[in-house]
Amino acid sequence: MAEEVHDDFFIGTDFTRTFHIKNEAKTASINILGWALSWMVKRHKDQSDLSASLTKTTGLGHIVIAGSYNSDPAVNTQRATLTVADTDTDTAISEGLYHWELKRTDAGFEVVLDYGTLECVQGVHR
Repeated sequence: MAEEVHDDFFIGTDFTRTFHIKNEAKTASINILGWALSWMVKRHKDQSDLSASLTKTTGLGHIVIAGSYNSDPAVNTQRATLTVADTDTDTAISEGLYHWELKRTDAGFEVVLDYGTLECVQGVHR
């Protein structure tokens, strides 16, 4: 299921990313309604989870699962949408390359769904 993605991000701006979760072959959508999800950002992959720069979860409403599920990817509108507010990155993120991961965290079903890098840039506006 996991797909590597690179994102560019300006520190101090709002960031939204939508995830369409499909099977390993990318031929069918997977019903993620009710799943517990966590999106975590770290400067270095070997850092502990407690020292992550950012963590957003479904339980806190930062990741919202919405839309109508259909196994046909062309018809499926169900998505997990991540929202990061501009104030979330004011002090937690500095310029540079970070690693991120979207993971299902339900006990017994933990799996990495997507992962990648996040190039963080400080813009002119403050």
